[in-house]
Amino acid sequence: MPRKNNKSFEQLAVENDLVTAEQVRICQEEQERLRSSGASVKSIEELLLDKGFMTLDRVHAVKTAMDRMARDEEKGEPVRIGNYEILGKIGDGGLGTVYKARQLSMSRDVALKVLHKKWLSDEEFKKRFLLEARLAGRLSHQNLIQVYDVGRDRGLYYFSMEFVDGETVEDIIEREGPMETTRCIDITVQVLRAITYIKRFDIVHRDIKPGNIMINRSGLVKLGDFGFVKSKLDHVISTEGEVLGTPDYISPEQAMGVENIDWRSDQYSLGCSMYHMLTGRPPYEGTGSAVMRQHIKKDLPDPRTINPKVPDSVIHILERMVAKDPNDRYQSTNELFEDLELVKMGQDPSSARLDAGKSTIIRAFKIEKVRAQRAKTEAEILQDEIAQMRKYMIASFALSGILMVALILVLVLLVTR
Repeated sequence: MPRKNNKSFEQLAVENDLVTAEQVRICQEEQERLRSSGASVKSIEELLLDKGFMTLDRVHAVKTAMDRMARDEEKGEPVRIGNYEILGKIGDGGLGTVYKARQLSMSRDVALKVLHKKWLSDEEFKKRFLLEARLAGRLSHQNLIQVYDVGRDRGLYYFSMEFVDGETVEDIIEREGPMETTRCIDITVQVLRAITYIKRFDIVHRDIKPGNIMINRSGLVKLGDFGFVKSKLDHVISTEGEVLGTPDYISPEQAMGVENIDWRSDQYSLGCSMYHMLTGRPPYEGTGSAVMRQHIKKDLPDPRTINPKVPDSVIHILERMVAKDPNDRYQSTNELFEDLELVKMGQDPSSARLDAGKSTIIRAFKIEKVRAQRAKTEAEILQDEIAQMRKYMIASFALSGILMVALILVLVLLVTR
């Protein structure tokens, strides 16, 4: 049975990012002011136009969408995009909105990702959106969300993918708080399998985070949302120094806009996701730019200050995964797999321990040591110079005294004659 559409003009406009909720609120307050003063009350769309919050074209676009939905309801038809019947909204990503939909030709439920309308005039984002669909469509792995189809309908770009009957790791953390170590490691291992697979195609995900990690009802982990992937084709749409990713989990090299990143960047983001799973929150706090600066410069906060149950063996792995220098991280997925499996069995990791912030601390120590030596040398030189001056002054005073005595004796001799 089709669902009744009761959405107002302003609701549709806000949902499609044509106006902000604050702009709508301003217009609603204006309506109340006009009503209380006895003046003629204007509609929301008229006020949005008057205040310059919307253009006439955008107002017409929303009204057209409302008319189409009304006609669909009169015909007893649900809202459709291409061959898909929209069942409900799942969530928003960096590039598009994801809906639960029914693929009519295959009679199956899918997740339908539709590019945000605000990007339709941006060739860069349309290319990135299509790149995501085409790349993901060529991949097939049990720990990756499978892409089925890509298309365009009435100016909307979309692609369909496997619908995961479950929830994100972020949802689980918000509901249950920090995870048990064993569960965290199990999720991490499954995501690492997906990373290992896409690594074979020279693909870097660039946006690994709890919100992009799904778990179905049987416990199978699925990594999704390839909106920020880095591949061999990426030079076609990327610009130098471009920063893509989510600040809370971004690697230092991503935050600095380094072009030649590899799977070790995903390893760093997975490490930050582990931290979030174990503590219930990301490693750093603040604005997006402040968080990125901390990823570049600040050592990982000790998760045991939040969750004392985190074992030292897991800290060992985390320190390696989130090292600031990619060369200090695990250099192969096999090494990381081995350590995770050992810890899961209650043993210590086989890799050498990397002290938190090792490279940064050592460099800082060396600099301070050189400065201290330089300061010590300069102080010693100064002390030597002072000592020499003292000796000189003493000798000068002594010589002056001798000369004075000699002069007095000469004067005495002259007087007595």
